[in-house]
Amino acid sequence: MSSLIRPRLFAALGALLLLAIGGVALLTGSSAKADPLSPTTHNLVLGSQGSSSQQPQSMEEFLTAVTTDVDAYWTQVFKDSGLQEPRVSYDWIPAGQTAASVCGDSDGTLGDSAAAYCPGDDTIYISQKFASDLYSGNLDGSLPGAAQGYGHAGGDFAVAYVIAHEYGHEVQDELGLFDQNPGVPTMNFELQADCYAGTWAKSANDAGRLEDGDVDEALQAALAVGDFDTSSPGHHGTPEQREEAWRNGFEAGDPSACSSYLNA
Repeated sequence: MSSLIRPRLFAALGALLLLAIGGVALLTGSSAKADPLSPTTHNLVLGSQGSSSQQPQSMEEFLTAVTTDVDAYWTQVFKDSGLQEPRVSYDWIPAGQTAASVCGDSDGTLGDSAAAYCPGDDTIYISQKFASDLYSGNLDGSLPGAAQGYGHAGGDFAVAYVIAHEYGHEVQDELGLFDQNPGVPTMNFELQADCYAGTWAKSANDAGRLEDGDVDEALQAALAVGDFDTSSPGHHGTPEQREEAWRNGFEAGDPSACSSYLNA
């Protein structure tokens, strides 16, 4: 299990809570496993700092690099608020493999479609295949918003958006927001996680770590993962709502601006 080791502030939720990036994603869990095969070079870029040789050269490396960056942001936010640093584990599931988790499917495992945070084992699970397909744009046909002409999910910052969104659920767990807001619709938590993702992106942008087009990639991805199943308890928000939530976080640059999604 790869882990960003921090003291826990709150215990993880005992109940199963599915918090996926969109309707196509599943939760998974287990120990993080390194892909035993030579990874495909994605030529991904994480900001403009350093030389190309220092940039991630595989999807696994990119997922870790972005998560480390997001974790550093929230560590500082918590520190500034007088809170203990957050702690979360992560599992980048290699293509074709599965991972065991309390948030798994009927077999207790998740695989190539995983992209979620599981409160039950305090772990972010993202399939390397899911991330690679998202990066390449191959997922558009299966994403609810994109399938109806909203947005386009592709590029490195579309993947970064997913990571930051899932870390946003970890923040909600750390702050005890799930316990404090029983009965609040899933959509409210999803939109707040989008908003939180936007605040991280603003910090990265202010530090000069974003490149031209990154913000648009995130906004397009937010549109693409929006869904229209408003009658479903698992509705995550329409494309417009998800784009607006990320944009609100980015423009505010302050996580406190995201509290309105649970206080509306």
